[in-house]
Amino acid sequence: MRPELLPFLACPSCAGALGLRPFRPSPSGGDEVEEGLLTCRSCAQGYPVTQGIPRLLANAFARHPDFVREFDPELRQLPVRRLSGDAVQRFEKLHGLTARAFGYEWNTYQTTSREEDVLTFFWLTGADPGLYARLPVGDVFSYYPTPEQVAGIDPARLRGAVVLEVGCGMGKYLKVASEHARMVIGLDLSDALLRARRETTDRRNVHLVQGDILSAPLRPASMDFVYSVGVLHHTPDAREAFRRSAALVRPGGSLAVWLYPRDPTPGAYARRVHWIQDELIRPVTCRLPPRVLRAFAAGLGRLTFVRDRYAERYRATGSRLAYRVAMAAGALAVGRHKDPEIAAFLNFDWYSPQYRSYHTEDELRGWFEETGFEPADVLPQRVSAIGRRPETAAGVREVLGGR
Repeated sequence: MRPELLPFLACPSCAGALGLRPFRPSPSGGDEVEEGLLTCRSCAQGYPVTQGIPRLLANAFARHPDFVREFDPELRQLPVRRLSGDAVQRFEKLHGLTARAFGYEWNTYQTTSREEDVLTFFWLTGADPGLYARLPVGDVFSYYPTPEQVAGIDPARLRGAVVLEVGCGMGKYLKVASEHARMVIGLDLSDALLRARRETTDRRNVHLVQGDILSAPLRPASMDFVYSVGVLHHTPDAREAFRRSAALVRPGGSLAVWLYPRDPTPGAYARRVHWIQDELIRPVTCRLPPRVLRAFAAGLGRLTFVRDRYAERYRATGSRLAYRVAMAAGALAVGRHKDPEIAAFLNFDWYSPQYRSYHTEDELRGWFEETGFEPADVLPQRVSAIGRRPETAAGVREVLGGR
């Protein structure tokens, strides 16, 4: 953790300002703190900084017993409060499976190519509004851009900005944003931040924070550009997570969100698939040990190629057998990618979350309106939109009901 992050942090318990007490500097030198303690100046709640990452979670001390043992003398000398065991247990019950799944996922799987990451970031956030007229993209997740197409993206909207990613995972979009923004902050619930730190270690404008967006450990109205790509629908309350994200945007700043789309008029097959995946399989798979789920996801990744091969055969020949095989495989396997490892990752990502909700463009527009934003621009990828907070926006305390 570097000191320039401190003014942007806030106590997740009371929103008070935090002070930093360094215990050990980073091996890389400079002013970075590898191990230390953040303490709220208002309520005296303490939060460890360990492995260079501020851990602003209710269970932070419980998750890092080595930190507590090593720095016990220092901690005993400081007037630091810790949450009760009951509060820690409630947090674990609410968020434990989510943190475990995504921490394992992003520390295990390989990622998409740089070109795919750049295009996906700009396509889902609206950071280059002219992009949609220049590229013939249907589904950005199955489009493989060329280096020339990526080079034509205009990043002007990010220049000089303080940018926040809500749910940054292993940091692949942080790397994209950091090439253009003045400062980039990645917020995540899980230990995927360990990989994000490795991925961004050479970028001094990237800062990482472990925290829960539903109790955001960040100062309200402090960000120029906030984005969340495929994350808010994995929280216990996606609408509330949106409101908390919106409260972090300064007047004149922007918020961009992509959510899982809900089909307003699903057919019989879609309803059956939804029941199989969300009601039958995922309640079991989200509780499996991650290594076991990884093996299951690897099989489903291979099944995506069977699904697509038989779907192509059906289109070419009209074979009813090919149709049935493709439909059966499609009821289980999700996603599409030419790389088998990424195909497996997409299935792990689908079946591991504790929470998953689906939304519409109208619902997302309504959320922007509720939080005082200008009418949102709905983007081509369902359900994604970007909105701007007016320069004369209502105070975030009003938006959040007085918090």
